[in-house]
Amino acid sequence: MNKVIDYIRNKIGYQALSIWTLVFILAFPHNLWISLRLSFVVAVLTLVSIMIVYYGNQKVLLPRIMMKGRKVTYVFSCILMLGIMINLSAYLETKVYYMIVKEPIEDLFRDGMPFDGTPFYEYKDFFSTSKYIALLTMSFALSSLVAFGKKAKETTRQKEKLLSERKTLEARVLKSQINSHFVFNALNNIYSMTYFKDEYSSGYVLKLAQMMRYLMEDCETEVTPLVKDIEYIKNFIDFQKLRFECDKDIRFTYHVEDGAGLSIPPMIFQPLVENCFKHTPLEVDCNSFVRISLEANAERLLFVAENSQPMIKHAPVVKDPGIGIENVRRRLDIYYPDNHKLEISNLPELFRVELSITFINRKESHERTTECFSC
Repeated sequence: MNKVIDYIRNKIGYQALSIWTLVFILAFPHNLWISLRLSFVVAVLTLVSIMIVYYGNQKVLLPRIMMKGRKVTYVFSCILMLGIMINLSAYLETKVYYMIVKEPIEDLFRDGMPFDGTPFYEYKDFFSTSKYIALLTMSFALSSLVAFGKKAKETTRQKEKLLSERKTLEARVLKSQINSHFVFNALNNIYSMTYFKDEYSSGYVLKLAQMMRYLMEDCETEVTPLVKDIEYIKNFIDFQKLRFECDKDIRFTYHVEDGAGLSIPPMIFQPLVENCFKHTPLEVDCNSFVRISLEANAERLLFVAENSQPMIKHAPVVKDPGIGIENVRRRLDIYYPDNHKLEISNLPELFRVELSITFINRKESHERTTECFSC
């Protein structure tokens, strides 16, 4: 019994079995007024004919002829199959009737039937043929619609799978492109502090450890709490300040409402922060500045990064070896395709990047992101 159930589930399917059972139930009562046996046999014949046309088209003609581009052959094959099945089914039904019902159809009515002298078997052939033309044509059309629907659904599923895999791979690659020079500079700064026995050296060791843990652990997830990304930016800026002996105009302000509940893709702001320090002449220009701000609530996040422009306008441009703004755009398109806005202002004395992200529904957005880009 279990083998039968497994066969039905794997080969036929409960849904298909239910549909074919319904077809049999609908076909069964049509000849019940004549004979129970006749009604059963004709219902079985009708069901078998419909199934042969349905699966013959769906399992044989479409995949083996139509899908291989042989359209003309497919059309002739369909006409031939329908012609054979219609005539054969009508012929068998008529034969079954005369085998089961021994008396003429006229004798089954008390008052007789208004025949015009035409033998009954001609009426029987006509109605049987008409019935099978309608039923088998509908079965053929339905099988084509179902087959093309499945094909379109499978094609869409494959495209979505490939797109999801591409986006997942792209997101991983983008996250992995982290500036390793910063780590070496940070270690050099800590070494200098410990060499001169700076009392803050242990604190910076802890900061670097926190940053490395964030990179190694939190960046392995598709989204991370916003507060952790903020903490990373704070530590990064603190290490940048170590480069200068005197105070510089470097500011990072942030205000987060309900911050513990907000999650974002890790390192999404970091390339913008790095660009501020990379392209600002803090070492040589006392008027240079870096100003970064972040404001967020449950509905919206606003990130602004500003830095002063170099005084030498025609200095050679160095290509950014890190992620860069263009790759930030790509990550934003992956995670927030319709819910972000990135504006860049390249003014003579100021370079400004403003990023706004709208959270339509925080829980729904998180679940959608996790589903699409789960590792």
